[in-house]
This record gives sequence, C-alpha cells and structure tokens, in this order.
Amino acid sequence: MKTTIVAVLMALSPMMATAENDTARARLTEFKNLNEKIENLEKALRLQTLTTDAIRRDNYELACKAQREATTATHQANVKDVNRQSDMQFAEICTISKATAKTKPSWLAPANPNLNFEPAGMLVENK
Repeated sequence: MKTTIVAVLMALSPMMATAENDTARARLTEFKNLNEKIENLEKALRLQTLTTDAIRRDNYELACKAQREATTATHQANVKDVNRQSDMQFAEICTISKATAKTKPSWLAPANPNLNFEPAGMLVENK
C-alpha cells in the first residue's frame, strides 16, 4: 500500500512541477507586459511635458514632433481611454502654426490657476 502511494506521488510530481512552471511563466510574461506598459506611459508623460513647454515657447515644430512620439508611446501602452485624447491633441497641435495661433489650445490652460502645477506634470514656480 505504501509503495503504491509513493509510486502515485512520484508519478504526479512532474505534473505538479509542470503546472508550477506554467504559472511562473505566465506571471513572468504578465510582469514583462506591465513593465513595458509603464515604460511607454512614462515616455508619453515626458514627451507631453516637452510638448507643453515647446508650445509655451512658440516652437510648434518641436511640439508637433514631441506630441507625435507621445501619441505613439500612448498607443504602444494600449490604454484605450488615453489613445483618443492623445490623437486629438496631436491633430490640434500639428495643425496650429505660429502665424495662425492667436490662442493656445484649451487643454494647456490650467484647470485651477491657483495651483502650482500645470498640465503634463510641469511644475511652474510663482514669480
């Protein structure tokens, strides 16, 4: 009886190890995907900050290039609700020229001017 139980446990042992390996591989794959998503979102945020700064300096060519890269990074991160907004900003920025831009895009205006933070995480010091 004991030998039968030992034999059954030995036979099941490789199957359990395989299941654990599959779970570990799945977790590793999920970790890699999430890490890549975070890296893309960080890149998009840095580029969005560059875009905001370039527009404030009336450098629409740089703003368009930075927003294009930010939009690409957002799409690579595959965040559906952010993709559409990023596409709209890209279209708006790249159609504005220095000669025709009498007003800045509405999304550049801070929601609360009393706060010290601007869109895209730019810290603006009060002077």
